[in-house]
Amino acid sequence: MTGSEPVHKNPVDCRGTPLQKDPDQIGISTSGIIYDRFGYVLLQKGTDIGWWDLPGGRLEIGGNLTTCIVREVLEETNIIVRAKAFIAVCYDLAEYTAIEYTNGKLVQHVTALFLCEKISGYLIMSNESTDLGYYDPQNFPTNILLSTRLRVKDTQEFSRSYKGSFNVIELEK
Repeated sequence: MTGSEPVHKNPVDCRGTPLQKDPDQIGISTSGIIYDRFGYVLLQKGTDIGWWDLPGGRLEIGGNLTTCIVREVLEETNIIVRAKAFIAVCYDLAEYTAIEYTNGKLVQHVTALFLCEKISGYLIMSNESTDLGYYDPQNFPTNILLSTRLRVKDTQEFSRSYKGSFNVIELEK
């Protein structure tokens, strides 16, 4: 390695753009899959990169993952949720975990993916979103992140293969 070529072969970011360098930093974050009663998935179009994505965000220092997803969904959508099931940890660059932000920083996210259940609230856009809505997984908007499509597929596969009932998870203890 010369230091200028990426460590991973042919990696792309969450939008499908080939990476020209290794990520500048690693971020720990959460994403939540929230279905409505019709099986549509809640998406937000973020102000940070302008593409459709799942609600979620970065873990704060001293925070925990379940509190993070509940806080981020509330901040971004005005919906109160509970983390119903832990689905996966998504970290591999091959799974479109890198995001290049408008400030030029390329961040590889290590993301805890949760299936969330809506408790209360109604959609209100925050300053972190330019649009919000529930979408049919078979008819997502065209500018949806590749990572979001993959996370929805992961959750659908988990839900089909899991035979038990979902219980509230407690990662805080």
